[in-house]
Amino acid sequence: MINNLAEFKNDDIFIDANVFIYFFRLHSGYSNACQQFFLNLVDRKFKGFTTTFVIEEVAYILLIRAIADDFSNHPIEVIRENPEVVGKYTDRLHKAINIIFSMDNLTVLDTPAELFYSMIDGMQHGLLTRDALYLAVMDQNHIQNIASFDSDFDRVGYIMRWGI
Repeated sequence: MINNLAEFKNDDIFIDANVFIYFFRLHSGYSNACQQFFLNLVDRKFKGFTTTFVIEEVAYILLIRAIADDFSNHPIEVIRENPEVVGKYTDRLHKAINIIFSMDNLTVLDTPAELFYSMIDGMQHGLLTRDALYLAVMDQNHIQNIASFDSDFDRVGYIMRWGI
């Protein structure tokens, strides 16, 4: 089930990479809800959780999309032909990561090795590995809400997805 992300309050919530991405990269359909969501987070209307895997995914997608904005070739092709191009974007990525780690009321959770076995169990919901890992982290930390625009999480009947 999906609810309006900007209206989430009074509980714990796991934050998926796409919510951070639409916070950093303007998107007509998602950015306003993401901005309100993060304002509510820092105003302590709820407690947010994520993992280092999410932060890595955010950095990777921000990098790839920035390269796509600046070059006509596919970003991976650009990097293969000219690996030093990655260095052009490090300041931007550093700023995004600093913003994430400086958010009051956001906890970055550990992902112990045993959760990778739980990840495989989460794949029974039809989730791919990364989303199944996020579900395992949520389960381990008793988090039943996820901030995400990924409708794949709707297949998990015991969690509540907050998006648009």
